[in-house]
Amino acid sequence: MKSSSAKLREEGLISLAEAKAAIYIDFEGFVDKTPSLLGIRVESSLTQVVLDPKLHSAAQAKNLPSAGLRETIEQLIIRCRQERRLIIGYSQHEKTVIKQYADIDLIGLYRDARMIAKRWKNKLHHDEPIAGWGLKDFLIFINYARGAHLGEQKSTSRLKAVGDMLAKKQDYQRLTPVAKAKWTKLLEHNQIDCEGMQALVLKAAGELESAK
Repeated sequence: MKSSSAKLREEGLISLAEAKAAIYIDFEGFVDKTPSLLGIRVESSLTQVVLDPKLHSAAQAKNLPSAGLRETIEQLIIRCRQERRLIIGYSQHEKTVIKQYADIDLIGLYRDARMIAKRWKNKLHHDEPIAGWGLKDFLIFINYARGAHLGEQKSTSRLKAVGDMLAKKQDYQRLTPVAKAKWTKLLEHNQIDCEGMQALVLKAAGELESAK
């Protein structure tokens, strides 16, 4: 007879305990290029790793680590195996990007936060309206607080503005206040996405587990 955790895995779902222990990841970057930034949320801790060497000065200015994508993911996998954790991203995007640019397949370790949230919504809140299936839509649905000062997510344009100016100035401290603000907002958006995704999955997993 299958265990409850085995049944959850077959459905692509996770237990509340797994949700609490999971490593939540979110990339910022350009289409068809290696990601520029990786946000990593584990329990109550957030780490943001700058993956683009061209942004090294911007990383230093915020006391952020710089590393390559492959070595960063390899370290996450080691942690997953040693500490019995899963990796969760919103949709299959993060998993696909890791396979494409780091040549690492996260089969068995990766879970899709959007799929978990959709199944939770359809099973337990099917009569309640939601604007769409994006992370922002779900965060509004669960009344997750998001600072209005952040505005709309414009990670690509913000990355381009900071990267282009760094290419000319060669030093983050020489960037204009506007460019520095774009970098700060990009990091804040990434933080909100990681923390919000964790809050969403914890709520979904907890309610689904209680409903069984």
